[in-house]
Amino acid sequence: MFKFSSYLFVFSLLFSVDYESEIQPIFNANCGNCHLGNSSGGVNVSDYQSTIDSDIIIPGDASSSSLYDRITRDNSEAGDMPPGNAELSQAQIDLIALWIDEGALEEESN
Repeated sequence: MFKFSSYLFVFSLLFSVDYESEIQPIFNANCGNCHLGNSSGGVNVSDYQSTIDSDIIIPGDASSSSLYDRITRDNSEAGDMPPGNAELSQAQIDLIALWIDEGALEEESN
């Protein structure tokens, strides 16, 4: 039986992740209280350029990106994002990681 991440891997072989339609909505729904308008901690994810300029992503290397580190921490760990009891789904985390590993591009590569 395949796990969701297996489907995501197969999907990634056929299609790349689109920032505007897939990643930005995750940020809007989960990061907006702190990192859209007022840029808490110097991190602004209100649009692609602001996200890249925040230096939280190492294109091509999700595991070394501070964004990935923060969204994969347990809720009980200091610095987990989103803070408190909120958390991203594993599918959202996997999609963000895939986007970063693909080079954190603004638009899908064809």
